[in-house]
Amino acid sequence: MRKLADFTLCLLVGCAAFGCKKGGEIALADTEGRQFKARCSSESGCELTQTAGPQGGAVSVARRGRLIAVCPATEAGVPAAGECRPLVCSDDDGCPSAEGLDHGTCINGLCVEPSRELNVDDSVMLCLAGTGLGRRAPAQVERFALGLNCGTPCRVPRTCRQP
Repeated sequence: MRKLADFTLCLLVGCAAFGCKKGGEIALADTEGRQFKARCSSESGCELTQTAGPQGGAVSVARRGRLIAVCPATEAGVPAAGECRPLVCSDDDGCPSAEGLDHGTCINGLCVEPSRELNVDDSVMLCLAGTGLGRRAPAQVERFALGLNCGTPCRVPRTCRQP
């Protein structure tokens, strides 16, 4: 019984010192190789600090469709289409959680909101995944257009990363 009490005390001290998943700090990464430290709460969303990868300015976590993404922070609050990039993961702990849940959801290496349908924003992000930041380079313009044409219901073109 004493060992169980010691273990519980160590667990509590560890959570206080290093942050537990719920309300604590998590590491996030996107398809462009950027890495972030995120502190998420249900009241204020996620506050991100970039720790590695190409610099793209201030960013925020967005849930515009099925995919959870990192988008440029804008005054209007809505970044231009094609500016967001999906968050990648290896397990559920590598994804921000939806409100009221203890952990996120990782499916096929992408952070997702499983209750939402795939939409055009998701298709565009998947087609631009791995092409770098922005959408102005010639190859990005083509992939952006490809992503826009996912149809109804939305089906990501085969040449793009799949959800």
